[in-house]
Amino acid sequence: MATSGSTNYASSRSLLISGALRLIGGLAQGETATSDQLTEGAEALNYLCKHLQADGMPLWAIKEYALTLTSGTRSYRIGESATVNTPMPLRIHSMLRRHTSTTTDVPLELLTREQYERISNKTVTGLPLMFWYDPQRTYGDLYVYPVPNATAASDYTYRITYQRPYEDFDAAGDEPDFPSYWFDTLKFGLAIRLAPEYGVPIEDQSNLQKLFMMMKNDALSFGTEEGSLYFQRDTRSGW
Repeated sequence: MATSGSTNYASSRSLLISGALRLIGGLAQGETATSDQLTEGAEALNYLCKHLQADGMPLWAIKEYALTLTSGTRSYRIGESATVNTPMPLRIHSMLRRHTSTTTDVPLELLTREQYERISNKTVTGLPLMFWYDPQRTYGDLYVYPVPNATAASDYTYRITYQRPYEDFDAAGDEPDFPSYWFDTLKFGLAIRLAPEYGVPIEDQSNLQKLFMMMKNDALSFGTEEGSLYFQRDTRSGW
């Protein structure tokens, strides 16, 4: 017997909600979810996806954005309709300074808030060597040091690698903004969130939680970048 030859099976908001409801006895086999169940399920599913953003930087959600800095400007607001008009990065992982003629890349050093605040004179100009990202509720502020001079603005572009937010489930047919190996995790996670409202016993909720955590850990471990990790002593003396 031949296989299908396809690997593009897709889920949707409605399918995930119906599957979660069947897990907790909110739907019997062959039943269709009511409009109230779909509305409440969509709310819980979006909350779940927002919460999952706190689990790090999975490969499919890491993006790159190229921006041009302005001479004399040390901070740049990133967000929809902001100076840098793109969905707000949850985290900025790295930033490179690329010479437009030679395409040579120079990595900038990522600072913490404390390290940036300890820079005594933040008005020094030159080629940026360091950056700090300050995420807020609907936007983030990117600070660079030194402040870009005319050469930094005209002869270089700057490429940030960042974790983007997951897309919302706005309509019944919306597919998950997750790879297919996350579908079970989303279904079981949604079932856990809905279980108390459907009177699922604590013991059954605990079993669902164990299955969810197992699936979530498998998905997280598969969706992270492979490579060696090295540690070394920080020899910087501070500013």
